[in-house]
Amino acid sequence: MTRAGLAFSIPVALMLAGCSNSGPSVSGSASESAGSTSSLSNLWERVRSLGFESGKTHEMPALGLMADAFMADMRARELNDYDITGAVFGRDADGSIAALPDQLAASLAPTRASLAALDQAELRKRTPLDAAHMVYAAPVLLALFSRKGWEVHAIDDREVDPRFDTPFFNRNRPPPRYDEELHLRYMEALAISAIYTNAVFAAIDERLGTNRLADPDEARARVLAAFQAMPVGTLKTMLDDAADQVVGGHFTTDLTGSGNIHFYHSGAGDFVADARGLTWTRAGGVWFGDTRINGQSVNLRLASTASLTQREAQSGTQGTDANARVEGSGGVSVGR
Repeated sequence: MTRAGLAFSIPVALMLAGCSNSGPSVSGSASESAGSTSSLSNLWERVRSLGFESGKTHEMPALGLMADAFMADMRARELNDYDITGAVFGRDADGSIAALPDQLAASLAPTRASLAALDQAELRKRTPLDAAHMVYAAPVLLALFSRKGWEVHAIDDREVDPRFDTPFFNRNRPPPRYDEELHLRYMEALAISAIYTNAVFAAIDERLGTNRLADPDEARARVLAAFQAMPVGTLKTMLDDAADQVVGGHFTTDLTGSGNIHFYHSGAGDFVADARGLTWTRAGGVWFGDTRINGQSVNLRLASTASLTQREAQSGTQGTDANARVEGSGGVSVGR
């Protein structure tokens, strides 16, 4: 879904014409000329107050900007992908691996307790997220991590070829490495994460609306603020709904050696995890990933594709991006 900005449309032109007709007429006198300049200034103030801004607008993929916000927050909290992945697929005291929704629910109280012991002022400098939102950000991060091949043994090597089913080979054969529960939980968690992250990003997009943001720095801040504003109950419902789409079907693993993680779920669809993170395909089209959210190409509108620090380093020159689309040039476009 492309967030196209409005050009100088007919309703806007009529509004401007109506506003300008109410001002003083232009004549040759200096006083009237000054009054006209003041009226024009007031006119543009009214235009801006009604939500219109002038200048270029760059359209950048919302999925990339949202992913950047969550990854930057993770780094600010001094976490990495190994921390998140290890926690999700760690075994409980009884040796089992809990389902992803159960793990998150069980993590809420310990996370709150551990954060309460920290310097709260320092914590607020690092992240705008509270304990519960940190927990429910974990599946988002799981969906965004780049991957190169399976991280678990996905081949059942416990089947013995009859030709090697001899006392000597049985005695010297290395122990099997395949773990069926880990393999299934791995695919299940990735599938749930992709479906859940799609729902979260769609909700964030709705909260952001069509406002033009200043730059990637503001985009990151607004994305995290929108996520923090979402009730924890809503996030839990989204996660449960994602799990419901995965539970009850069966998985088919692709082990053709393509260099990525590829599996299919009979009810939810097709999933690929590679350098781009997770991509979810359903009903013959990409539903999440590869710049798509809910099957649509969604863009956020930025006044500049360069962050504040980049612009300062460039002595005030505006950053550009070859992949960003630009609309307008000094005209009127939808603003804040």
